[in-house]
Amino acid sequence: MQPGDYSVFNAKKSVALAVLQGIDVNAPEISAVYSEIAVIGSITTENLGVEHLVKNLISNPYLRYLVLWGEDIEGHLPGDALVSLIGSGLDKSRRITGAKGARPVLKNLTPSEVHHLRRQIQVIDMIGSKDMSELTDQLELLNRKATQPYEAGLKVDLVEIQTARPASRLKLDPAGYFVIMAMKEKENPLLIEHYSNDGTLRAIIEGKDSTTICATLIEKKLVSQLDHAAYLGRELAKAELSLVSDLKYTQDRAQGDLV
Repeated sequence: MQPGDYSVFNAKKSVALAVLQGIDVNAPEISAVYSEIAVIGSITTENLGVEHLVKNLISNPYLRYLVLWGEDIEGHLPGDALVSLIGSGLDKSRRITGAKGARPVLKNLTPSEVHHLRRQIQVIDMIGSKDMSELTDQLELLNRKATQPYEAGLKVDLVEIQTARPASRLKLDPAGYFVIMAMKEKENPLLIEHYSNDGTLRAIIEGKDSTTICATLIEKKLVSQLDHAAYLGRELAKAELSLVSDLKYTQDRAQGDLV
C-alpha cells in the first residue's frame, strides 16, 4: 500500500472510512467503530491526498465502500474531489470533472486506475456530518449487506521507497561557508556570517526568522550547492527553535568527509 496517514484493522471488511476536517481519528468515540471498518485515514488535499487514497483503495478488492465523514476543508475540498472523481472521472487535462477545490488535478493516476476505482468503489457522502450516531448507523447498514469482493485488485505502480543514508563525501561550496549564531536578546536574533573558503569574511546577515534569512542567502547567491542549501536550512531552523526554547544552539558540521 501507499504510505499515508491511515490505520488498517480488517483488510477483508468492505468499508473504508475517510475522515475530513475536525475529526480526531484517535478519539475514544471513533475507536468504537474500528471493528466495523477495514481502514480509517484522514485526507486533507484534493490532489496528492486523493491519489494516495485511490491507490490504496483499488489495491484491495474487498473494499467496496468509501465513507466520507466530517467537514470538508475550505479551499481544498478533498471530500468534494472524491465524490466528483467517483461520480464523473477525469477530463482530458486530468482534472477531476466538476470538482470545486483549488487544484483537483491528478497527475499520478492512470486512466485504468481511475476506471477501476469508479467500478469498484461506491462513495457514501456524509460530508458535513460529525454525528457519531449517524456514522454508526451507516456503518452497521453497510456491514449488513452481503457485499462481495470486486473481481480483482489492481496492481498499482508505486514509486520505490528509498532509505536515506548519510553523505559519504563533503565537497566545499565554491560560494563559501557560514557561521550561524542565535542571540535571544537582539531585535534580529538570528545572525549568519558568510566567509569565502580562504576564511575571508564576506557578508553578515541578520534577521528575525530562518525563512527570511534563507531567502536573502538565495537572492544574494551566497549558496551554490543543493546539499549546502539543505544543511543551512536545517541549521537555521535549529537556531530559530533555540530562540523559543531552553535549548542552546550549537552549529553542527556538514555530513561527510572532506574531499
